[in-house]
Amino acid sequence: MDRFALERLFSLQDVDTKLHELRGKLGSLAETSGERAVAAEVRSLLQNQKVMNAKMDALVGRRDELEEHSRTLVAKVKNMRAKEMSGAISHRDFASTEAEISHLETQRAELDDAEFEVFSEIEFLQSQIQDVQQNLSQKNIKLSELKDMNAAIASGLNAEIVSLEEQRSELVGVIDANLEKIYEDIRARLGSMTVSRIENGNCQGCRLKLSSVEIEKVKRTLAGEFSHPPTCEQCGRILFI
Repeated sequence: MDRFALERLFSLQDVDTKLHELRGKLGSLAETSGERAVAAEVRSLLQNQKVMNAKMDALVGRRDELEEHSRTLVAKVKNMRAKEMSGAISHRDFASTEAEISHLETQRAELDDAEFEVFSEIEFLQSQIQDVQQNLSQKNIKLSELKDMNAAIASGLNAEIVSLEEQRSELVGVIDANLEKIYEDIRARLGSMTVSRIENGNCQGCRLKLSSVEIEKVKRTLAGEFSHPPTCEQCGRILFI
């Protein structure tokens, strides 16, 4: 391998850098666009709606129980009044019957109060449910818009990625196999710049200041054929001048 082989690595490195950026954008699209946050809000609203609906079911059940109990008491009082009017109740039992009627009517008044409280709770909860439904509808519209937008963006990003992957395959096909392995090993370890130029005596990868002796050694290596490219003693990146 020679310096011209290393020059090809810069093209490969550019492609890999762009691929990394595009894949990062694709992977974080739901987060950066706000889709993930809106989706979380939708889930939260759905959970609130579920809790409220369960509470509403319980309140409606309680209301129905109170109404049924109230109807039963009204029927009992009506029946007892009818017996009084018909003379079926003796004068001796009349007082006790009136006391029972009074007791039943007191119970019914208490039921009326309880029913009023339940009706008030139902009315308030209905208002809350309506607010949640309206908010949920708006969030679902927003979520749908974000998904459509992200789908279009993702389509463009994927097209770019496919094009870059094709370029990468072409580049790998003309790069020395041993050099490519060295490159891939460094890239797997560092996950960033693999081939670093020496500028102003510094490795641009880690900013290590190289001595004049080290720089001359790199130049001599690049001037001819070599089995292993020159690398930075500190970061291990391939050096190029």
